[in-house]
Amino acid sequence: MSLRFFIIVVVQCTLLLGCATPQILKPSGPKPSLAPNQYEVFGKVYEIMPGNAGYLEIGIASWYGKKFHGRLTAMGETYDMFGLTAAHKALPLPTVVKVTNLDNGQSIVLRVNDRGPFHDDRLIDLSWAAAKALGFENKGTAPVVVEALDEVNHPELGVKHQESYYLQAGAFKSLGGAEKQLEGVTLAVPEGVPVRILTSETKTGNLYKVWVGPLVDPKEENLVALRIRDRNLGNALRVTVE
Repeated sequence: MSLRFFIIVVVQCTLLLGCATPQILKPSGPKPSLAPNQYEVFGKVYEIMPGNAGYLEIGIASWYGKKFHGRLTAMGETYDMFGLTAAHKALPLPTVVKVTNLDNGQSIVLRVNDRGPFHDDRLIDLSWAAAKALGFENKGTAPVVVEALDEVNHPELGVKHQESYYLQAGAFKSLGGAEKQLEGVTLAVPEGVPVRILTSETKTGNLYKVWVGPLVDPKEENLVALRIRDRNLGNALRVTVE
């Protein structure tokens, strides 16, 4: 066999082997199924809380009205914009909650029977009637406290309602000012104490409030307020949600 012929054979074998090598593909099996306590909306998976006992959170409430009036809720009930109901991403359905508007102190008790709002910055979506009862039907949103009423949801627990303590560590017309205050307050308060920014809509624009809490008792409240003052972050104002 000549050297030239040998080289040609080797090259041809190499090419043939290269073409015959199977392409490695990643498995494209079925999409993993959701757990019984999960659901998916707009490509995002949400997880339902295992229970509602002791639930208490502050955040932003919005409301939904005519567009959804008459449609079925996540529980299969007919949505009535004139009823006192709400939608929540994670609470078990149904759950009875107390919602307090932190701008005016007004509170209502309603039933969560739907899922939503599917916005990262929103905590709860109220019916139009609920928003009207809380005094923000002419606005898009309002800062609120949402508390599950254990005495209604779980009468077997024999739990009595307790006051919730919060501190407002500042109110700013600019989001940047609120974020700076948030950073300072977070470093000042004991680890684990929630600090967040709540947005209130006003006639002249948004007002950004830095809120601390909920706090367990007045002693903890005094400690937090003292730490905020000692770091020259102002005097925190106490807000009680009954």
